Order: sequence, then C-alpha cells, then structure tokens
Amino acid sequence: MKNRNGLFWGLFMLLSAGILVVSQLHLITYTFTFWTVVATIFLVAILIKSLVYFMVPGTVFSLAFLAILYAKPLGITAIVPWTLLGAALLVSIGLSLILRPFLMKHHPWMRYGHHGNDWHNQRMYDRHNHRPDVRTDSQSDINVSVKMGSSIRYVTSKDFKEANINVSMGNAKIYFENVEVDDTATINVDVSLGGVELYIPKNWNIVKQIDDSNMSGISEEGIPEVTEDSPVVTIHGYSSLAGLKIYYI
Repeated sequence: MKNRNGLFWGLFMLLSAGILVVSQLHLITYTFTFWTVVATIFLVAILIKSLVYFMVPGTVFSLAFLAILYAKPLGITAIVPWTLLGAALLVSIGLSLILRPFLMKHHPWMRYGHHGNDWHNQRMYDRHNHRPDVRTDSQSDINVSVKMGSSIRYVTSKDFKEANINVSMGNAKIYFENVEVDDTATINVDVSLGGVELYIPKNWNIVKQIDDSNMSGISEEGIPEVTEDSPVVTIHGYSSLAGLKIYYI
C-alpha cells in the first residue's frame, strides 16, 4: 500500500507541476476560475489514484466529471451532464466485466473459493427472484463477492482469520457477532458503486486502514468497548463512489 501511495503522490505532483508551468507560460487560452482549479485538482487526484489502484468506476466517473467541467473548451456543450453520467455508468459496468480477470490479479480477495461457480449461480438465482443472498459461514477464511445484487452473511467461525469482501454495484451486510478471534484477524474490503455494512463486536480493537478518497464515506455507529484482552482486527481496502458503515454491537 505504501508503494502505491508513493506512486500516486509522485504522479500527482508531476502532473501538478506540469499544469503550473503550462499555466504560467500562457499556453492555455481557457480562463480558469478558482473553483474550477480546485475541482480539477480534486478530480485529477481521484483519477490518478483510481488508475494506480485499478479502480474502473473511479477512473471513468472522474473523467466524466472533468468532461462536464470543461465542456466548453472541449466543444461538447451540446451533451447534457446527465447523458455523460449515464454513459459513464454504462462504461463502468462494461469495463468492469471485461477487465475482471485482470483486476482479480491485483485484488486477491476478489477470487472465489473452491465453490465459486456455485456461489455465482446462486447469486444469479437470488437476483432474478429479487432477494438477497443469505448465507452462514463458519470457516476461518471467508469470501463475499457481490455484483449488481445484495448479500447477507452471518459469520460463525470459532477461529476467524480473514474475510475478503468485494462489492460492485451492490450491497452487503456482514455479521460477526458469533465469531471468535485468536489474537488478530483481517477484513479486506473492496467496494465500488455500492455499500458495505459490517456488524462488529464492540470488544474488538478495530484498526482502520481504508482508502476512501474516491468520493466515498466511512461512518460508525455504536461505542467500542476495548480492553487489554481485545483481539486486534484490521480493516483495510479501497472504497470508490461507495459507502462503508461499521456497527459496534
């Protein structure tokens, strides 16, 4: 993660330096307002970070908002913003489906277990019948993958080690109240255009290492009650145009 953060900030600084030099040389005739510059820096930061972390929705939507922002100099004022955003949504879905095998190499928690095909078929059935995929998992390592649907997972592991949660254009609720952790555990989250709700025992010592800069948000509800004997559970991953909420129960 540190290497990727260094790459992101390095590229961002190089691009910022280029924009600064070009603006001072008056090579750009378009007049920038203060808020246009602020919005541009924000969107470019999202764009670069999305490219570094292979986030398709963040990349596509940041480009769409930049196109809306610079519609006049680009000569695309005839295209209304909602058309661009609609096209961005379709492109995000298409590219996500096409690039999925490549993205799985860079996000190991997107891979299924040995019963991956059965999970996929069941999710297709559940979505067709408009009901969430509800499961109970007692393994030490669990995998939750949701695409254009919803899932509810009850974890009952007696030796919980790791959870890999991948949500794209969907929602997932994961309940950990009946879980036993021996010292440490990890929860990996990768969510885009969706939402994830984690129901965590309030006696867990939660360490959050989540990149939520791509127009996403993290919220918490409840009060943790951490003691010296509390297990350390690290939640890390990426959130793009999505929401992550942690409930302490």
